[in-house]
Amino acid sequence: MRKLLAVLTALLLLLPTTGCGSSLSRYEAVYTDLFDTDCTFTAYCSSDEEFETASEAVYAELSRLDALFDIYEGGEGSLKDLNDNKILENASSDILELLDIGLLFYDLSGGQLNIAMGSVLSLWHEARETGVLPEDSALTEASLHCDISNLIVDGDTVTLSDPDMSIDVGSIAKGYAADKAAEVASSLGLESFALDLGGNVKTVGKKPTGKWVIGIRDPDGGILKTVEVSDQSVVTSGDYERYTEIEGVTYSHIIDPQTLYPAGLYRSVTVICESSSLGDALSTALFCMDLEAGKALAEECGVEVIWVYADGSTDAT
Repeated sequence: MRKLLAVLTALLLLLPTTGCGSSLSRYEAVYTDLFDTDCTFTAYCSSDEEFETASEAVYAELSRLDALFDIYEGGEGSLKDLNDNKILENASSDILELLDIGLLFYDLSGGQLNIAMGSVLSLWHEARETGVLPEDSALTEASLHCDISNLIVDGDTVTLSDPDMSIDVGSIAKGYAADKAAEVASSLGLESFALDLGGNVKTVGKKPTGKWVIGIRDPDGGILKTVEVSDQSVVTSGDYERYTEIEGVTYSHIIDPQTLYPAGLYRSVTVICESSSLGDALSTALFCMDLEAGKALAEECGVEVIWVYADGSTDAT
């Protein structure tokens, strides 16, 4: 089991709870070895022990899901197992639920979110590692193995009927994990906390002083604007967190399924809604969709969206 890397910080200021005689302190844990990003768990608790118990449980859940969805180093029963062997029997409920989300949003987005694009995404992963752009011919060949109809779920057995196909859930895994970890924290009695999984923020309840204030990053640095939320998620997909520069050109990690190249319509897309799973899937899909189609999908899903363009201007639902 990976070592728990956490920094626990309690503020000196004690804030009264609502409707009880005890007091709450603000605590924070930072996990540095999950989902290729820094994950932060912030909570208001009545004691060090309460927070430490919750923090360890949240870490354990995130760590479990990270290993399950890992396509590079995951073990038996993981998505790497599925990609390597093209069949996964007795698949866990988490994998089945995550794949269901991927299939649903493939349909909703008209294919602009496609978890079956592993063959194409692996070429761009290699490009980030080597600094050499993939050949167009290689991208075209890889795109022939992205037909999501070849992802077959039958009960708890998952099959990839194309032997050159692979699954990549990077577009939806963090949102799902945030929702599941929040369920764990809530089951322990916590009523005021936030999880930030690298741009995917899930809030539960309010702070003792009011709603959670979440900053939406300016792609060029600083905070573009803030939003106040309670029991909502604020999820951003942007070109500034994970990218590579090759021959003086910057390439983001979000690949447009139509062009097979990084999407370039926006600098970032932020979705505000209750479910982190929904927010994660939508922010990725909308990043690859033109504004008119994106607004129609946002309205259909009942979410708020903020688009940021290259010149810093914004649009919103």
